[in-house]
Amino acid sequence: MTKQWLGLRGGLLALAVVLGIGIVSAPVFELRAEEKSTTQRKDAEKSQKKKDKEFNREILYRHAVGPKVLALGPFSISLFVQGQPLEARIRVAVQTTTELARTQLEPQKNVMNGIVYPLAVRLFEQGRPTTEQIRAFKEDTRVKLLERYPSMIDDVFIESMI
Repeated sequence: MTKQWLGLRGGLLALAVVLGIGIVSAPVFELRAEEKSTTQRKDAEKSQKKKDKEFNREILYRHAVGPKVLALGPFSISLFVQGQPLEARIRVAVQTTTELARTQLEPQKNVMNGIVYPLAVRLFEQGRPTTEQIRAFKEDTRVKLLERYPSMIDDVFIESMI
C-alpha cells in the first residue's frame, strides 16, 4: 500500500506540476500580449503626438518688424472646411515707404484691418494655405492697400501664421 500510495502521490504531484505549468504559462502569455498591446498603444500615441506637433506648429513664417513696418492683426479665423473645423491666426506686417508714412497710417489701422481681414479669411477657405496661396494673399493685400494708400505702402509680409 505504501508503494501504491507513493505512486499515486507521485502521479498527483506530476499532474499538479503539469497543471501548474499550464496555469502559470497562460498568465505569462497573456502578460506578453498585454505588453505588446501597451507597447503598440504607446507607439501610436508617440506617432500621434508627432503628427499633432507638426500640424500645430506655432509659427510657419516669421518676418522681422522694423521701424517702417505697421503690424496689423492678429486676425483670428474660425471656419469649417469640408465639415472639419479650422482655427487659424494670422498677423500681417505692412512695410511703409517712410517712417512718416507709418505714423500717418497708424490712425488708419482699423480701415487697413477692414481691407486685410476678408483677404485673410479667403486665404483659409480651402484649408491650410500652400506657399502659392500665401504669395497670392500677400500680392492681393499689397494691391488692395496700394489702391487706398498709393504712395505709402512698400510691401506686405506675413509676420506670423498659426
